[in-house]
Amino acid sequence: MTLPEIEFELSADQYRLMGYPKLNQGQFLSIVLDGGVLFPDPAADGWYTVQPEPLPAMFKRVSPAQYAFAGQIAEADIHKHDGDEVATLLVDCGPIDLRITCAPGEDGLLPYGTWETRYIAGYARVQGIVEDAYETPIGRNQGVTIWSFRRLLLTPGDSKFGEWYESVDLPSTPYKFDRVFVIARVHREVL
Repeated sequence: MTLPEIEFELSADQYRLMGYPKLNQGQFLSIVLDGGVLFPDPAADGWYTVQPEPLPAMFKRVSPAQYAFAGQIAEADIHKHDGDEVATLLVDCGPIDLRITCAPGEDGLLPYGTWETRYIAGYARVQGIVEDAYETPIGRNQGVTIWSFRRLLLTPGDSKFGEWYESVDLPSTPYKFDRVFVIARVHREVL
C-alpha cells in the first residue's frame, strides 16, 4: 500500500527550534500537523463549520500546504481566551490527524457542537510542528518520511526573488523570509 503524500510548511521558527539540521529525502520525522486558527466564517482565509451529522473523512490538497478537510472531532479542549470561547481540536481526516484551533463567532461563542463526536469541515494551511510548546494537550505525533522540499525564495534583494526552488535536501542554514514546504509520505502510526 502506498503511503499518502502530504505537503506542509516548515516555518523558520520550527527549523530554528530543531537546531537547523540538514534534512534529506528518506529521512523520518515525527510531527504534529497543525492547521492554525480557523474562523466560523467561510469568507475567512481559514474557516470551519461543525455539524452533528457524519461527514466522510477527507484531506485534499488545494494549493501549496493548503487543504480542504473533513472528519470527526477525536479530541477537544475548549477554554476561554480573553473572555471568548476557543477550541483546540484533533480531527480524524482519514490518512492524517489534523490539529486546529477554532475561533469563536462575533458573539464570542463557539458554534454549538464543537466537541468530540461532532463532525467538522474546513479549509486550512498546514504546518508541521516538530518542536511543540505543549500549550494544549491536543495533538498527535505522526511519522513522515521526507520526499522533497519546495522553497519559495522571498529574501529581499535575492536575484531569484519570488521563484520556487525544489530539492531533495534542506541545508542546515537559517532562513528568515523564504517559505519552505516539505513533501512527505505519512505513516499512520509513529514508528
